[in-house]
Amino acid sequence: MNLNEGIEKFESYLAAERGLSPNTVRAYMTDLAQFSAFLEARKGPTAEPGAVELAEVRGFLRDQVKRGLIETSMLRKISALRAFFGFLLRAGEIGADPTLLLLRPRKRRRIPPVITEESIGRMMEIPETENLRGYRDRAVLEFLYGTGTRLGEMVSLNVSDMVEADETLRVVGKGNKERLIPWGGKAKTAFYDYQAFRFGIEGPMDGKTLGAFAGYPAFSARVRDRISPRTVQRIVGRYLRRVSMTTHQSPHSLRHAFATHLLNNGADLRAVQELLGHESLSTTQIYTHVSTSRLKEVYNKTHPRS
Repeated sequence: MNLNEGIEKFESYLAAERGLSPNTVRAYMTDLAQFSAFLEARKGPTAEPGAVELAEVRGFLRDQVKRGLIETSMLRKISALRAFFGFLLRAGEIGADPTLLLLRPRKRRRIPPVITEESIGRMMEIPETENLRGYRDRAVLEFLYGTGTRLGEMVSLNVSDMVEADETLRVVGKGNKERLIPWGGKAKTAFYDYQAFRFGIEGPMDGKTLGAFAGYPAFSARVRDRISPRTVQRIVGRYLRRVSMTTHQSPHSLRHAFATHLLNNGADLRAVQELLGHESLSTTQIYTHVSTSRLKEVYNKTHPRS
């Protein structure tokens, strides 16, 4: 069996047994066709998969890098090669898998774009508090930025969760884990203003007054219906586009701004980790790159030899 015959068998296996999407199968086949062409140029069209060595696999990947292969495509090609040779080994077509010792490069974590505090301040002034939509939009923006919650965490909240909260709000995050986050200031004010307009409440507004509506979702598309994640994404994108040139304009951008601005203003990294609900401190450390200017300022003001 030559290499191309092995690739044909692998394609049939992927389509029939793995249940992968057509796009993934096509991508894998493209990767393997490129690998086959690479080997044919060196060993001829009758190259056998059982004779492929690790050095040749590495040579193919190096060649792809020289051609400008991006990181995500590299990771996919490695996955395709591993799946292909693993399939042949299990089928008894080869005696050893040349990709077993192939190291998978660690995917570099992309640094999220930075939205300045000034931009956030301007954004919060945009929603017009003359109708329900304006009140809701401001409440959504203030809440996401003021608490650092994830989109899913915010959408799942009910009015009862807010009523029960005093200075801290209980949210359910990834892995169904609960955590407490401080809740107050402009985020709390914007939320209560929104509820007052939403339910037509006049006079003093507090948890007791809002208790009659405890069963409603905290944020809604209209009055009763729970707001959808897609609607929140549209809200955030619409206002961020007016104040920031960053290409990433999503609810996570406000979560990133929440963490970044806390660190820039001297917050402890472990405290920010708790607020974000990160299990690992290394996950939170991605936000520290933007704190360099703050660190330099502190150093210049406090170090005796600066």
